[in-house]
Amino acid sequence: MDLEALVGAGFDLDASRSHAAHGRFYTDPAVHEFEQERVFAREWCYVAHRSQLPNRGDHLVVELAGRSVVVVADGDGHRAFHNVCQHRGHQLVAESGHTPNVLVCPYHAWSYALDGRLRGAPHARDVPDFDRSCVSLTPVGLDEIGGFLFVNLDPDARPLRDVAPGFEPRLRSMVGESEHLRLASESRFGIEANWKVVTENFLEAYHVEFSGPAHQALGNIIDPSTYRFEIDGRVIEYTAGGGAPEVLPYEVHGTDDFTSTAGVPFHQIFLYPNMTFSVFPGTNMVFVFDMSPSGPETTAERIQYFTLDGHLQRPSDQAEAFISRELNHEDIALVEGVQRGLRSPGYRPGRYMVDAAGEAGWGEQFVHHFVLTHLRALGVVPEA
Repeated sequence: MDLEALVGAGFDLDASRSHAAHGRFYTDPAVHEFEQERVFAREWCYVAHRSQLPNRGDHLVVELAGRSVVVVADGDGHRAFHNVCQHRGHQLVAESGHTPNVLVCPYHAWSYALDGRLRGAPHARDVPDFDRSCVSLTPVGLDEIGGFLFVNLDPDARPLRDVAPGFEPRLRSMVGESEHLRLASESRFGIEANWKVVTENFLEAYHVEFSGPAHQALGNIIDPSTYRFEIDGRVIEYTAGGGAPEVLPYEVHGTDDFTSTAGVPFHQIFLYPNMTFSVFPGTNMVFVFDMSPSGPETTAERIQYFTLDGHLQRPSDQAEAFISRELNHEDIALVEGVQRGLRSPGYRPGRYMVDAAGEAGWGEQFVHHFVLTHLRALGVVPEA
């Protein structure tokens, strides 16, 4: 696919002159399949925090670009493999869980050590020249930054630290104790909108003051005079001081569990293609948004909340309820409304609302940058 076929003639590499992408970019099954192979089968994607796999033999099954992957704790760290038996192709592990020493295929009981090597196959001794040392699970790239685990299906993928060098220092500046986090709560949502619509909604603040009471409350969370952002390749960072406690939509903690957040209590880091790491003022929790395509016009959204002790102490539980039950429900209604509109033959993509210098925090330069980064990952725009 070429650039115009994907996003339309109005899209410009200059955000201040560009129109938004046309509807096909968000609705066409062919675009979805193109993204699955060019992006989700080649980019680093978030799967879990290491604390979710604390014991040897713990394993997590995830789907990425239509492939099943199993992430395993092997005692020395974590490994990832394509979730398929090397005998005749049965899925090796059906669901996340724990196994003491081996992964066993439910079809013919071929068993694999946690490092992927074949341990046993029934009647193997009766098969001429059967060499189990030549059989092992197919590895999948796994990287860990700040305790968070990422996988990449591309065997030639560069390490995440090389692809997005700005991510790790920003994450550690957001929460210095990131390796010690523990999962406290998780919410999942099925959204009737393309994953890019969901992601773009998350990236821009242009809609915040107009989109409902929860969004207006969101605007009170930060001190707008201290709002800053930085666009850095596959990373976009937003920081600000916190709003006055009396206008926040939840109570605040009297003490801060994290050493890094006192000076920057509002901190969000977006990592391409589809994940955001966030801290809100007055909360002792980190939350992660993961917005994964489940179809051409549907998204599987996951929000995970992490604390140092694995519990949402009051009043962090109030903030979690605000995010999941109020703010996110408004956002879901918004993006599903966008998706319905993108199917309309009457839609003519409007201009991105970006000031000439691209410096206004309300601007949609973040959306433009996301689309441009995506087009580069798809290979239709040269890398910068």
